[in-house]
Amino acid sequence: MSSRNPTVSALGPGENPFADAATCYAHDLLAATDVKRLEVGVVERLLRCDLISESELLALDPGDAADDDDPFADPPPRRRLYGGPPRERLEARIEAWRRGARAEVPARAPVGGFVGANLALFAALLGFDAADRALFEFVTAVRCSAALKDLTEAFGSVSLGAAASLVAAATGVRSADAARALRSGRAVKSGVLEVGGSEMRDFGDRLDLKEGVLDLVLTPGLDRAMIVSRFLPAAPPSALGWGDFSAVREGAELARDLLAAALRTRRPGVNVLLYGATGTGKTELARLLAAEVGAALHVAGAAADDGDAPEAAQRLSSLVLGHRLLERSGAVLLFDELEDLFTWEGARGDPFGRRGGASGRMSKAWFNQLLESNPVPTVWISNNVEGVDPAFLRRFAFAVAFRAPGPGQRARMLARHLAPTDALSPADVEAVATRFAVPAATLHGAVSAARLIASDGCADRAGVERVLAPLDRLLNGGGAGRALDFDAGAYDLSALNSPVDLVGLADRLAAWQPGARAGVTLCLHGPPGTGKSEYVKYLAHRMGRRVIHRRVSDLQSKWVGETEKAIAEAFLEAEEEGAVLLFDEADSFLRDRRGASRGWEVTQVNEFLQRLECARGVVACTTNLAHDLDEAALRRFVFKIPFGFLDGERAAALFARALAPHLAAPLGDDEREVLVATLARVGDLAPGDFAAVARRLGALGARVTVASCVAELQLEVRAKQRAPRAPVGFALGGPSRA
Repeated sequence: MSSRNPTVSALGPGENPFADAATCYAHDLLAATDVKRLEVGVVERLLRCDLISESELLALDPGDAADDDDPFADPPPRRRLYGGPPRERLEARIEAWRRGARAEVPARAPVGGFVGANLALFAALLGFDAADRALFEFVTAVRCSAALKDLTEAFGSVSLGAAASLVAAATGVRSADAARALRSGRAVKSGVLEVGGSEMRDFGDRLDLKEGVLDLVLTPGLDRAMIVSRFLPAAPPSALGWGDFSAVREGAELARDLLAAALRTRRPGVNVLLYGATGTGKTELARLLAAEVGAALHVAGAAADDGDAPEAAQRLSSLVLGHRLLERSGAVLLFDELEDLFTWEGARGDPFGRRGGASGRMSKAWFNQLLESNPVPTVWISNNVEGVDPAFLRRFAFAVAFRAPGPGQRARMLARHLAPTDALSPADVEAVATRFAVPAATLHGAVSAARLIASDGCADRAGVERVLAPLDRLLNGGGAGRALDFDAGAYDLSALNSPVDLVGLADRLAAWQPGARAGVTLCLHGPPGTGKSEYVKYLAHRMGRRVIHRRVSDLQSKWVGETEKAIAEAFLEAEEEGAVLLFDEADSFLRDRRGASRGWEVTQVNEFLQRLECARGVVACTTNLAHDLDEAALRRFVFKIPFGFLDGERAAALFARALAPHLAAPLGDDEREVLVATLARVGDLAPGDFAAVARRLGALGARVTVASCVAELQLEVRAKQRAPRAPVGFALGGPSRA
């Protein structure tokens, strides 16, 4: 705590409504001070104290003077002491000052005017007893009077008990009552008075007013609404609706019903925790919940006096104050950034300061009591509760977990930010939301930026994507969580080579709906580029579902335990979104555990298999190494679909669709027959090879021959083979010999 001396415009220059009270406090405090028992350092500080350091010691009164001619007369009662031992000098100065103070302010009188009325208002609203009010007024006087502040701080570091003794001496209350008021009085419990910890502290740091209280005490016309507005401002209404929280709809509705019941029954100790990634709408849901139950939502400490974000301790004291001011008012409190109440320690052996355990900045017993007895229902928000003591967490009545919004939620949020004049169609909104996995606030900012850079002031898809692309790289590395593009019109199942009836499987799964039974799990295995991932996207298209795509690199972390959490999050996100979850190149999570050399490798596979077994949605895994898979993993897949290289007919058909548009002359019927045989001899061709060559030819923009296309395909085959193979030439009438 720090000393604060705000400038109060309601009072005239130099005017101090506590001047007389401060003099009385100082008089009684010094009267009770036994100078002989003071430490040397305290004596020296008191001698330097402005209040008494320049006290002019009175000369002897004529009636007190002894007869100079009588050698046996008693010595005069006082001498002018400019020197002598420090304690004697201090006693003399105190006595001289007290005589003057008694003449100036003979008796303690209550603070009058609007300041006195404000002190009474605080006492009435917060239920102060006599000791609480005396303590509150004394600390307020100390903060308003530089001389009294200087005097109290001269006593140096004091314990809580010594501070109570000083307060008792200055105010005239019993020491026991002062000690009780400091430990558990209403002034302290309400948060308006701050008391230091159990260690020794200077008196100025031992007792202080909550920041902003002094300004209110010195404000004319103070009322309850002004106090509430200062420390517990009302939250604005939510800009979102229930449709924006479909991913957490069930939990949100239960939280709403719980808050409504708490308000109706006035049940104490009701706390709801909303936690999860930033930008997921936790604060908006808190506002929506309050509106749904017909309650005003007050934010505990929204801003400090200087406009900066208040410290966690100040916000916590505002929350405690809110429990007193808003009790039985039918209101709900909001405390944001719960994690600020904890000190985060680095994980063991972590040189980068990664979060490990968290220790509370406040007393554990006190905080637990707060969560169990708060009379006003409270919504708490946190971005991260990892490492927080379970003893804290289990005292929340309910918790709602938030994850980063999925494509569907992002599409709804993006559509809400668009104006009728913006040039984004529903298909554009869907595509942008699918491609960029960014928070809602980022989407809003991108739309605003796109309008600024547009010549007509209207956002379009190209402008929004130009803004989002670098932000996506900043937030996600440029692709984490991004779904793959899929063009249903250009997709052809005949280009795939599998013994499974892929057309029939897609027809059957198109009408599948989740139920009480297990979900659909597919393992698509085969060489790279054989169309495994594209088939999953085709299935999702037929089922009317989005694809949530995860690569191993998106999930794996160098921190033990983080990969398992990322796996769990992926399954939960897909289930809540009703999406098809695609794990590309899932070899790491499906490998045979018998070959694992590290414990964390086994735990990652175990986590993946457990989630896979419990999945109720559609989960697909692709792998190039089917022979290395764990037997237990294979048993958990409902469908195991092999994919192979293309035969000559399929390769020629794919050639005609993907590469023929780049030929200098159309492919004749006689050439097609030769092409089938030529491509069969090339061997190991996959749809991905044709896609790669098509992209390369498109980049060059040149017209080529059939032979050039075949040579390009051979380069793709060689690139994925360890041993070089002899080139296969193409010529009308038969292959050429190398």
